[in-house]
Amino acid sequence: ISMALRTAKKTLRLQLKQKLKSMSDADKHRQSQIVTTKLFQNKCYLNSQRISVYLSRDIEVDTRPILENIFSSGKECFIPKYDSKSVHMDMLKLKSLEEYEKMPLTTWNIKQPDVEDDDRENALLTVI
Repeated sequence: ISMALRTAKKTLRLQLKQKLKSMSDADKHRQSQIVTTKLFQNKCYLNSQRISVYLSRDIEVDTRPILENIFSSGKECFIPKYDSKSVHMDMLKLKSLEEYEKMPLTTWNIKQPDVEDDDRENALLTVI
């Protein structure tokens, strides 16, 4: 990635973070409902059997309802596992909401599979 692109990306992230922090809880809840309603009506989502989704922090659109819908619909769920020592990210299979609840938090306060957990299907390596 070029230096200009890195700088632009960093600036955009900072602006978004500030905007998200300034939103009220009611606003975040309303935005989350709008996103999930649109997603749950989307034909691509409805027809998909394997879904990758980020796990939200308090300042972001709440993705928990998306997780709940994925599992209640019998779809497969894949979540990010990011290695802070590199720029590498995998999309690993999450088997249930119960498993999600038990996951450790990262330093960014995001749930993700344990660093030592290498026994999960990686959607980025799966050929279907």
